[in-house]
Amino acid sequence: VQINDIVKLLREGSNANDSNETAMIQLICMGAGYDTRGVKMLERNTVDRVVELDLPEVVHAKERLFERLCKRRPWLKNISMPTLIPSDFNNISDLRQKLLDAVVSLREEEDNEQMKQQNWHTIFVFEGVMIYLDDGIPSALLDVCSRILKDNKLVGSLIFADRLENVPGGDYDLGVKEVQNNGWVLKDWCPKPGLARHMGSAELL
Repeated sequence: VQINDIVKLLREGSNANDSNETAMIQLICMGAGYDTRGVKMLERNTVDRVVELDLPEVVHAKERLFERLCKRRPWLKNISMPTLIPSDFNNISDLRQKLLDAVVSLREEEDNEQMKQQNWHTIFVFEGVMIYLDDGIPSALLDVCSRILKDNKLVGSLIFADRLENVPGGDYDLGVKEVQNNGWVLKDWCPKPGLARHMGSAELL
């Protein structure tokens, strides 16, 4: 399942509802690396906000990359570029606080009247990052993401192209159990060869 597919469903669902709420999409990329897809999605209005977390050295290099990008494409100054947050994913307590600040800051940025017209949906994306983390961390990350949303009465989805813990092969039942144990319901499952062998999506439990 592609991010665009979920966004399309959310937008269509918002338009179909008999209400004034507008579906707003926040994308949180866990270990985005040097990928500039977030900029493209903001430029095309595919999503409304992008937050990217990665190692400090990657974030600092990407800040410089964005500076060069804005010089070559002056029109990018008219959009809100992705928010870059330096993080050590193996430090769960620190990461939890940074994620919490990123997710709930939406309420602080919007006035009350405007928030009444918006229905924010957060999409967490993991692509090829879990394979580099310490034992126990990948499962803990999934749990942290789901708990932050639930504790703050927010809605969200999970998209991954990575290697889930406790799923040595491509077993569907083990995939279901792993995401369920960490607060998610598996919606799509498409295992493949390679290190980042698990592809799929999930919704909050």
